[in-house]
Amino acid sequence: MTDVLLFTALAVAFLAYALLVLGLIKLLNQRQINQRLKQTHSAASKDAIREPLPVQPDSGWHALLLSMSKLSVPQGNWQNSQLRLKFIRAGFRGPTAAQTYFAVKTTLTLILPLLAALLIFVGSPATTYPRLALYALSLAGIGYYLPDIYLRWMTSRRSDEMRDTLPDLIDLLVICTEAGLGMDAAINRVSLEIARSSKILAEEFNLAALEIRAGSGRSTALKNLALRINLEDLDGLVSMLVQADRFGTSVAESLRIQSEVMRMKRMQRAEEIAAKVPVKMLIPLIFLIFPALLSVLIGPAVIQISAMFSK
Repeated sequence: MTDVLLFTALAVAFLAYALLVLGLIKLLNQRQINQRLKQTHSAASKDAIREPLPVQPDSGWHALLLSMSKLSVPQGNWQNSQLRLKFIRAGFRGPTAAQTYFAVKTTLTLILPLLAALLIFVGSPATTYPRLALYALSLAGIGYYLPDIYLRWMTSRRSDEMRDTLPDLIDLLVICTEAGLGMDAAINRVSLEIARSSKILAEEFNLAALEIRAGSGRSTALKNLALRINLEDLDGLVSMLVQADRFGTSVAESLRIQSEVMRMKRMQRAEEIAAKVPVKMLIPLIFLIFPALLSVLIGPAVIQISAMFSK
């Protein structure tokens, strides 16, 4: 009976590991194809930044993703909920992003407890079944929430990059509007120029420019931009642009004031990080640097005193 359980656990663990490796390989291949398409398309058209052509997923791979994701996909119309918005804010807009996410969540939820149970069963056969079940349930919970942690980390990393680059983008908007360009043309031009500093922010503003070009109103496109990025600074910028467009005030002057405010906030964030450094250095100073320094300073004296008392 024990041999049958061991063989079953090995087979299930190997199958889950193979599915996880296959998913990662497919994801990397799709990313490489998207990068090559983007490079080819940008080389053919240097005047505009366009989205990479959509890659048609393989039917067998798509069916596998659907079958694996059904175990953890939420019920209801989640495509129009906050979960879909989390994918957009994290930068995952591919046709199989949601299926890949839920498939990875299902695979990690199954593979981590099985591998842990297998290792504990082989390394420590005397482990009781309640403790083994506790370990398996804990690792299943970790595997279930690990993709959520990665999604939040990606969103935070994108937000930090866009927050640091936003004042420079507003300066470019001021230059474009003062040079005589309209707001629509300025947004399109800035989405091209800011790509050297932040490709993520350039992509988001390029999507807003494409929405305006497709026929959406400027206010609608800007509000969708603020919804995708979810930054307090950008919310203020969008509100200012909508009000300036509605009441006919000077856009260049409003943008200049907004740029100064955002630059001041960026300086305050840098000063806040610098002020936290001494507090963060206390732990390594107390537990790592001070003991080594004391051992170097007091060590020879302790050796000499112990030698004198030994005589």
